[in-house]
Amino acid sequence: MNRSPADARHAQSRNFTIKVRAQTFGLPVECVKTIFHIDALTPVPLAPREVAGLANLRGRIVTALHLDRCLKLDTDGERAPGALAVGIEQHGERYALLIDDTGDVVTCDERDRIAYPTHVGPQLAEATNACYRVGDGFLPILDIDVLLKRMSRQVDAASQREATGGGER
Repeated sequence: MNRSPADARHAQSRNFTIKVRAQTFGLPVECVKTIFHIDALTPVPLAPREVAGLANLRGRIVTALHLDRCLKLDTDGERAPGALAVGIEQHGERYALLIDDTGDVVTCDERDRIAYPTHVGPQLAEATNACYRVGDGFLPILDIDVLLKRMSRQVDAASQREATGGGER
């Protein structure tokens, strides 16, 4: 079957859907390496509150992140042991994103791309790289680079405060 030039211009992306605090998000399929339950977390002293701790994933140590806190969606509740996580790899580093549930892989067509809804806060909007119309709703696609850069800035700021003796507890 030959594709017309018009069809070729409409790129598609495949995204793995996850739920965090009753909201659905997409992760690019190529970032997702595994889904697993975290049995135990080792706390990281002086880490930002977004860092849940260190976890063992098949003999490798990964940094576990509270995705809800990274997206500024958090409540005060802590996750119980056995929390569900998505294992991702970005720039050679592995992370575990703590989530509430997983969904399907959906194919998003560029023709369904929409502007980010205005009722959504800027913190959340800046953590996404696209938003697609899916059924009756919309699916924001998380920008892993932005989330990890945010974390890096927070870690650097915490280290700076600690080094100058200005750490808050």
